[in-house]
Amino acid sequence: MKRLILFGAPGSGKGTMGDLIQRDFHLVKISTGDILRSAIQQDTAEGRRARAFMESGGLVPDKLVIELVRLRLSRGDLNGGYVMDGYPRTLAQAQALSLIASDSEKAVFIEVMEAEAVARLLSRLTCSDCGAIYNQLTKPPQKDGICDICRGRVVRRTDDTEEAVRQRFRVYAERTMPVIEYYGRKNVLARVDGGGAAAQVYLRIKGLIA
Repeated sequence: MKRLILFGAPGSGKGTMGDLIQRDFHLVKISTGDILRSAIQQDTAEGRRARAFMESGGLVPDKLVIELVRLRLSRGDLNGGYVMDGYPRTLAQAQALSLIASDSEKAVFIEVMEAEAVARLLSRLTCSDCGAIYNQLTKPPQKDGICDICRGRVVRRTDDTEEAVRQRFRVYAERTMPVIEYYGRKNVLARVDGGGAAAQVYLRIKGLIA
């Protein structure tokens, strides 16, 4: 089974790249955000524990995130492989993922300048129902304020302020750069310029997957 891991700071476009890879290469996109939302909506024991941390403003602990991801990967619906969107975020998560067997593994680090990432996030819109992501400048919904997929309400995230976005960028660098170095030591890491239009970035990534 093929495992592709996408890394990138907030605003790097890894979610968009994951969607395109899933479409073209039939790798199932795995996102911890989706996993957490699903567990909470289904009111599982793990979902209730995750909700408690999230509602208190804290980070969901590594141990719980690792278990949720393990459960998702064990469902038997991954066919030929999967693409991880933004996971692992910590060294403990990376080490846990490495314990799950795969036929091949590649990690792609989408590098983007902070100024460009901030500009992207400040124009980002998200469906409040299904979580689909849009951009006011480059990918607006077909009907203003309405999700193309589920017809839910498309809004700007309340935490997408410039101050909050820059703080998330700094936290990402502190927590996730050691993970990038980990995959570099495993000799499975590729670095891709994430600047410019999404179509251009995707062309750079496609050549690494086939």
